[in-house]
Amino acid sequence: MDSKSKIWYLENFNFFSELDLDQRKFVRANTKMKTVNKAQIIYFQDDPANSVYFLKEGSIRISKIHSNGTEFILSILGPGEIFGESSLFGNLIRKEAATAEEDSIYCVMREETLKKLLIRVPALNLKFSEVIETRLGAMQNRLESLSFKNNKERILDFLKEKALKPSHHHNGQIIIDHPLTHEKVAMLTATSRQDVSSLFSYLKKKNVIDYDRKTIRILKFDEL
Repeated sequence: MDSKSKIWYLENFNFFSELDLDQRKFVRANTKMKTVNKAQIIYFQDDPANSVYFLKEGSIRISKIHSNGTEFILSILGPGEIFGESSLFGNLIRKEAATAEEDSIYCVMREETLKKLLIRVPALNLKFSEVIETRLGAMQNRLESLSFKNNKERILDFLKEKALKPSHHHNGQIIIDHPLTHEKVAMLTATSRQDVSSLFSYLKKKNVIDYDRKTIRILKFDEL
């Protein structure tokens, strides 16, 4: 990626909006911009944990792989989100894998470099803490959903969570960029592909949502 493209991506990444000119120059000098194709592995479970990643375009699947080869999806991240942050908390190896759900662009920074930047810029440190707190809150909500809610409720919670994230709004509709298959939604909600397909079809017939392979349109959020 050429230098001008790298500067544009970094300066339009919300996480770095608190930085002044000199601090942005520091970031540019200490990050690498990379592109990955769909299904490409960014890091494997048990790889050394020494970098943090900032997703600019595309989507990234974070998952755990059990010893029997079964994959458990922890989250699907979109543009503007951070991943690999556990390296900042003393983890020497990755406890999860990161895989491109679609063609994606991200920047990567060494863990020790980001630590220096967080100390240097208190406002950025606060923003990072808020990101982690939000991530932990979402994980807690998901665990509660898995423990106490039925399949239908978990799928509806998935739709509501997606709708409450930054989305496009058009003529009263919430338009969610959504490249996930029904099978991936099922893995995220601990349900089955049949459960997801059946509920999506029902909601579409009731004119609550509409969807295709790329987007979900929430037509009546209050009826989810």
